[in-house]
Amino acid sequence: MIRLQSSDGRLFAVDEKTGFMSTLIKDIVTDLGSTSEPIPLPNVTGEILVDVVRYCRYHKDDARLSSSVPDILQDDSLIEAWDRKFMAMPDDRMLKVISAADYLNIEPLVDLGCLAVAKIIRTLSVEEIRERYNVVDDFTPEQREQIKKELERMK
Repeated sequence: MIRLQSSDGRLFAVDEKTGFMSTLIKDIVTDLGSTSEPIPLPNVTGEILVDVVRYCRYHKDDARLSSSVPDILQDDSLIEAWDRKFMAMPDDRMLKVISAADYLNIEPLVDLGCLAVAKIIRTLSVEEIRERYNVVDDFTPEQREQIKKELERMK
């Protein structure tokens, strides 16, 4: 068993297969050998680690994850129903899960999360994206015009 400690002190026990979905955890365990001490995760709260651990437990035996990323990027109908339901969460939580997966180096979860965000923003206007994700528009009118011209040339 591998013990993980979130930034807010919550402890999680996971089996090796679940823990090793994270390259960070795998490297720590490999470097330290067996340890009875919990592995501190200062960048992940317990609330978010619950989601990350749930994802890893579900997919720990899923060999196709490493090879299917390019496929799901081309055809998102290949995403399992469980994964679709898993990513149906509020935006702020989804972004925290993606950030935690990136910190823990869980590539399939990062890819799934980024795809979920991409599906959302693909349907939004620039202004709606700015509003939804609190993105500040710091372009001058001249810069905006220059960008529009460059985008037109790319079409």
